[in-house]
Amino acid sequence: MKAPIPADEARRLAALHRYGILDAPTDPDLEALTRLAASVAGCEGAVVNLIDADRQVPAAAIGTEAGIVPRQDSLCAHVVAANAPIHVSDARDDPRFADSPFVTGVIAEVRLYASAPLVTPDGYAIGSLCVVSSAAGTLSDEHLAALEDLAHQVVQLLELRRHVEDLGNALAEVDHMAAHDHLTGLSNRRRFMEEVASRLRGRGAVTPLIVYCDLDGFKPINDAHGHEAGDLVLVAVAERLERAVRHDDVVARIGGDEFAVLCTDLSEDDVATLVRRLREEVEQPITTPAGDLTIGLSLGVARAYGAADVDDLLRAADEAMDDNKRGRRLSPGADG
Repeated sequence: MKAPIPADEARRLAALHRYGILDAPTDPDLEALTRLAASVAGCEGAVVNLIDADRQVPAAAIGTEAGIVPRQDSLCAHVVAANAPIHVSDARDDPRFADSPFVTGVIAEVRLYASAPLVTPDGYAIGSLCVVSSAAGTLSDEHLAALEDLAHQVVQLLELRRHVEDLGNALAEVDHMAAHDHLTGLSNRRRFMEEVASRLRGRGAVTPLIVYCDLDGFKPINDAHGHEAGDLVLVAVAERLERAVRHDDVVARIGGDEFAVLCTDLSEDDVATLVRRLREEVEQPITTPAGDLTIGLSLGVARAYGAADVDDLLRAADEAMDDNKRGRRLSPGADG
């Protein structure tokens, strides 16, 4: 007999899927709880079964071969539908199970079947912990209570794993936020300096260099059109700088309208090409609600030589950029 579908099926499935364990490799801790269930009950086999929308998926099994089967053939789907334990001495005598392939011999010849639902903290039965035997028999009340306790421990284990994963994701997000500019998503000054220091330490025959970038005419845009337009310009500039560099280069926002690019292994011709490409990308019109806006870009390049440290390299690039900016004011449109 096919088990009925719970009235709260959509929410039940959502509760199941948030654990992320369907089709995952067998968890050793779940397997240990399953082994303990079989031992405590004195049964041949035990399985942690998860009931998905249209299939039964074993998460751990001991003493019996378990595979994915259609939900309509599942014994444990009845436990999920009832959200309560089920214990039968001989499944052949129970109309819910008598025609199941797990009972008739098509898949197995289950006789004794006892199962406790896996109930989440918010009350949804997502599967069951069951023990089975090919011989008819009866479990004591103590054994059934122990099976329910172990089913609770299965859910507690799943909850613990979910909380650990959530914590890891939250920590990763915090770490990302601490190392990246909140507006543009680029590396921030701290992260950029760390990356420069790392490449200086491991440079060997490869020479790092910094291209320091400062926007020309950004303040008038903010003054005339407001900070919202200014933010759109900064985001567009960030995207264009990233588009102009190689995959391994690092682009960072290190100040209000100041950016920097960290590169390695570039010849002088390569540097000239990069500078031209950066300027061509950034100085294209930027579409905003205030209209198309244009911005200029002053650039300064510094290459690491000798024992130069992070501060020396960034300072040299900044000074080169200032020289470039002064030259551009005297001769607009000149490269430098």
